[in-house]
Amino acid sequence: MRRHLLLILTLLVLIPSIAILIVTGWGVVEHERAMKNVTESYVLDLAQSVASRVDRPRFIHRALMMPPRSLDSLVLDMSMPGWVALVDEDGNLLAASSKAQDVLPQIWQVGVPVGRATLLKGPLGDTYTIAAIPTSQGWYVIAAVAWSQLLGPMVRFSHLWPAAVGLLAIVGMCAVWAFWRWLIMPLLSLEAEVSSLKWGIDLPKPDDPLAVWELRRLRKVLYQLAETAKEREELTQRYVSDLVQVQEEERTKLAREIHDGPLQDVTALLQRILLLKQESWSEKAKKYIEIAEESATAAVRELRGLCDTLSPPWLDLGLLQALTELTERLARIYGIKVYLEASEIPDVNEDITLAFFRIVQEAINNAVKHGGAKNVWVRLACEKGYLVLQIEDDGSGFDFEGDIESLRIKGHRGIANMAERMRMVNGQIDIKSSSNRGTIILCKVLLPLSGEKSPGNAFDVGDVGKS
Repeated sequence: MRRHLLLILTLLVLIPSIAILIVTGWGVVEHERAMKNVTESYVLDLAQSVASRVDRPRFIHRALMMPPRSLDSLVLDMSMPGWVALVDEDGNLLAASSKAQDVLPQIWQVGVPVGRATLLKGPLGDTYTIAAIPTSQGWYVIAAVAWSQLLGPMVRFSHLWPAAVGLLAIVGMCAVWAFWRWLIMPLLSLEAEVSSLKWGIDLPKPDDPLAVWELRRLRKVLYQLAETAKEREELTQRYVSDLVQVQEEERTKLAREIHDGPLQDVTALLQRILLLKQESWSEKAKKYIEIAEESATAAVRELRGLCDTLSPPWLDLGLLQALTELTERLARIYGIKVYLEASEIPDVNEDITLAFFRIVQEAINNAVKHGGAKNVWVRLACEKGYLVLQIEDDGSGFDFEGDIESLRIKGHRGIANMAERMRMVNGQIDIKSSSNRGTIILCKVLLPLSGEKSPGNAFDVGDVGKS
């Protein structure tokens, strides 16, 4: 019910107006019918009453002995409104009340049906009910009454009532229109805007001049909240960007310190061991020297790998070359197969290159260490103006409900770091994973360039690493 509250409110305003219009319209029709029945019954009774008097022998004798005469006394004796007239078969006037002599020539029609009442319009627009009743002499008694004379205020009311009903209908429709235009439509617009609003990124319209004051105030408050959230998001993004930049600088500094310090020392130690190995020693001493040589060689290899991990020198070669080198090294280190499938892509800036590089690095490490994956597929392509990176593994996966912040709170910062890096480059990240079904990570960044790119060839990096 709450979902359709606006529609219900509109119907609550509209239905009473329609109901009043229908009821009042029906009342007007019934009122007109009642007045018609009253006037018809009246003129029929009047005509029959006069016809019964005309049929009396005394009236017939006087009518035959005298010329046409007035019937005023006959009507006045009844003390009733209206007029009567007596006509022959040819429609010639034989006798009439005083009022009938003035009105009859204006409304008289020879074709008036006999024995029942009918409606006629007078020359001034008045409504008359007229009836013709035959007499025993072959004459006809014509009786008529004006509605305004018989019904009086009821006729005026019947004229005013449709105007009042029409005005009420217009006012009701205007109220419904105003309710819909200034309240319902602004509310629907606000609801649609809020439902599609990306909090911290988008801003709603600051004002709606056609809405009521309360909705305009609500929209203004919402705009201020969205503006504050956007400023906070921008501040967070700058903070994360600065933090990542400091981390990368520290990684580079640490790699440089390791390269210039311990790595050089161990390399020098290895050279001395090689020189020492050239001297004559006992078999036992040679064995210890070879062990020392192997340890020094392993230490040099690990220190170089650590330097490459902290500050990869391949980033300067571009995104595709950097990912190629990274996947080859991780395939050799973990003993897995990493498949890199890439199409031709345009040159991207250092921030996107670094973000995608670190995401691939983090994803493969997580897939092997936490998911026990044996195969990882890395796909890089341009699609509809976006640079798309997809990383899929066949590991155990995990139950992910889409809340990255909860993972950060639980101490799983890997995915949170991926999301932060995508946010730094204004990109999107989507993670799909469930238990025993592996994990799929999809990253998209809008490129300034557009156009289709020719697809590249897929190759098995893992096999290269193991050769």
